[in-house]
Amino acid sequence: MMKKHLQIILLPLFFLLIGCNKEEKKFVIGVSQCSEDIWRNKLNDELIASTYQYDNITLKFASANDNDQLQNEQIKKFIQERVDLIIVSPNQINTVSSVLDEAYDRGIPIILFDRKSGSEKYTAFIGADNFEAGKTIGEYVVQQLGGKGNVVEITGLAKSSPAIERHKGFMYALSQQPDIRLVDKKAGDWLKEGGRKEMESMLAKNKEINFVFGQNDRMAIGAAQAAEAMGVKNIRYVGIDALPVSGGGLENVRDGRLIASYIYPTRGDLVMQLAVNILEKRPFQRDNYLKGALVTQSNAKVLLMQYEELSKQRSRLYELHGKVDQYLAQYNHQKIYIILSAVIILLLMGIIVYVYRTMLQKRQLEEETTNAKLQFFTNISHELRTPLTLIADPIESILIAENLNKQQKTLLQIVHRNVNILTRLLNEILDFRKIQNKKMQITVSEFNLSVCLQEWLDIFRSVAEKKNIRLSLDVPSELLITADVYKVERICYNLLSNALKYTNHGGSITLAAKSIDENVEICVSDTGKGIAKEELKYVFDRFYQVKANHKEGGTGIGLAIVKAFTEIQGGKVRVESQKGQGATFIVLLPKLVKGEAAEPTEDKYQTTEKIETESIKVISDEMMNQKATSADYTEKPSLLVIDDNADIRAYIMALLAADYNISIAENGEEGLKKAIREVPDVIVCDVMMPVMDGLEVCRRIKADALTSHIPIVLLTAHTLEEQRTLGYERGADAYLTKPFKGEVLKARLKNLIDNRKLMKIAFGTEPAKPSKTEPAKSPEHAFIEKFRTIVQTNMKDPDFNIDRISSEMGISRAQLYRKIKSITGSSPIDIIREARLKRADRLIETTSKSIAEIAYEVGFSSPSYFTKCYKEHFGYTPKAKQ
Repeated sequence: MMKKHLQIILLPLFFLLIGCNKEEKKFVIGVSQCSEDIWRNKLNDELIASTYQYDNITLKFASANDNDQLQNEQIKKFIQERVDLIIVSPNQINTVSSVLDEAYDRGIPIILFDRKSGSEKYTAFIGADNFEAGKTIGEYVVQQLGGKGNVVEITGLAKSSPAIERHKGFMYALSQQPDIRLVDKKAGDWLKEGGRKEMESMLAKNKEINFVFGQNDRMAIGAAQAAEAMGVKNIRYVGIDALPVSGGGLENVRDGRLIASYIYPTRGDLVMQLAVNILEKRPFQRDNYLKGALVTQSNAKVLLMQYEELSKQRSRLYELHGKVDQYLAQYNHQKIYIILSAVIILLLMGIIVYVYRTMLQKRQLEEETTNAKLQFFTNISHELRTPLTLIADPIESILIAENLNKQQKTLLQIVHRNVNILTRLLNEILDFRKIQNKKMQITVSEFNLSVCLQEWLDIFRSVAEKKNIRLSLDVPSELLITADVYKVERICYNLLSNALKYTNHGGSITLAAKSIDENVEICVSDTGKGIAKEELKYVFDRFYQVKANHKEGGTGIGLAIVKAFTEIQGGKVRVESQKGQGATFIVLLPKLVKGEAAEPTEDKYQTTEKIETESIKVISDEMMNQKATSADYTEKPSLLVIDDNADIRAYIMALLAADYNISIAENGEEGLKKAIREVPDVIVCDVMMPVMDGLEVCRRIKADALTSHIPIVLLTAHTLEEQRTLGYERGADAYLTKPFKGEVLKARLKNLIDNRKLMKIAFGTEPAKPSKTEPAKSPEHAFIEKFRTIVQTNMKDPDFNIDRISSEMGISRAQLYRKIKSITGSSPIDIIREARLKRADRLIETTSKSIAEIAYEVGFSSPSYFTKCYKEHFGYTPKAKQ
């Protein structure tokens, strides 16, 4: 039964679709215009309008812009596209004859419009009688001159059929009156500018001109403008076309600029009718001449009015045609819509229900995920608060003890600072949870915001000085506000912390505040990295981090806290930024925030922050003083620590200062410069850093021949194997994950330096010839080969010294010393002396030269000094060897 019902529904649909697919034959007509002007645009519009009557006709237009070669190419393209018929207006008589013959021979009908070609291979011609047009204008000129006068003619394109035929007709009329002379004739190429130019030329030779005949209205108007510009009057002008458009011939005749014109009809409707008759094999006439008429001031106004009325009627027809097309389309589609509407409605209902349920589930899942994440963080925060308390309080008690040495106190200060940072992060997470649960309370008090902003800005001053960042404050002397001071302080702290994090060395940060009516506006602006436009709308979202700043780390809730603390006090926050041009965060708070009055308490938080910030400077200064006053400074290996975290730098310095001469860098770029300048024995480098990350530092150091030998230990918080692999691929010698044990770091550094000392290279023998199959040398091997070659080449020279080697190597004397010392364990001078002695020993064995000769040959200036050095090195004199 179900199948039968389905057949009853589908059978009518099947036959209906068959009926809808029955279509009449389609035709494509190519239209090749010789140029593009008002007259031809009117023809094109009429052709398009005519297609409304023939739904199976498609038109393709091409304009040659008076270019013969271009018109040939356009017609050839129509032939290649296999159009069904070509309507063409040849630019000149013979220029397109061959390509039209080709199209005609291929069976494509050719309609010549307006202009003829030099070939008889065409299907039909339609256009005005140009001879008759010229003759009519000529007769009018004869009548106006009364049988006597001087006339000039400005023709169209010289070899075009209209120009030739209009001239013949015009001359035929003038020939009947011998006292009317054609004193000059120039070609204006159908252009207004051409008419102006040729008129100027003719007036320069002869100003006794009574009449100007322009073969179209544009050239006649151009001639009139030229005469007017030259101050020549009493010349009358006639043209051909009489177009009823704005600025056309009809308007110029009506306004008296032209005294007459000749209607040169377009009649695109008749052209289209002729094309359809040819395509549908109906009878047609081969030569079709369109009728024109003379236009003077007596009938120009009436003709313009008629044209305006016709234009209105045409517009109505276009509108009606559009509506008819719409109605027909609706009628055809309704047949299908009636059958399918029920099915579509059911499908839509199903889709709507499905999408609605999916959206609900997705929203519910997102909310549950966010709640679960916050709940997890909240639980962890509560769990961590107890052990943090048990860490913080004992450390504070120990710090006040007087029996601590400098290293112990340094390490305890680092722990104390980071306990406070962790406590602040936990408090932010708990505050965020309170806001979400709408349990956050507001306790308000009146305070001078200007004073507080100064204090809060001072918290960051020492850190900013280290990064060479200028901090500035722009506030009035007094700006009273009643608000929650803790929350306002958190807002400013988070904004300033972000600004400091993302502002490069040498930048600036401005904290400003001002009164606006009943509100206070706080602005924090910086010259840092800026934020991309597409990310601005997300910066205040929970857990969102700007893509370009992922390397900087962070929790992604700092700005969310700013927004929440602002809005809970009835304020608003927004950000203005452009990529690479810094950012400005603007907070607008009411001067009078509603809430419970706060009890006066001592604000310990700010003081703690100041002490913590200053402690980093104290730690670093202490370690640098230890470095400067150490007695065995020059005997220790050198270590470069590259890390953007001041606590990590201070901790490593405290941990390793007894065993290493330590220098530090705050980012990868600074660290790379120091590595090249100082050539340390070993480098400890963080991976995630601003300006240049540790992986890039590692790659560049290993690629430089001067520093490629330096062992590098990478430190990172990433524990994934992919990260570890990437580090080793960039050339790292060791990879430690945070948190790391100090003893492990010490052991790894010691092993790396000991292994480097074992890599001794013998310089006394001649370098072996490289094998053809020898693999490409590393930068370090290339450096050694270059050093060996310089030593072997200059060994005989007694004046050969370290300065010459460093000059030829392209590095400083100090860099050469550190590089060679770190690779071989010996100084360059010792290596040169040893190489000379080994060469001398070999010469003693293999030659019969005297001791003095050998001494001079290997670069010693004194045989006695050579003997002394030889004995110290080998344990016996050179004579004993002989």
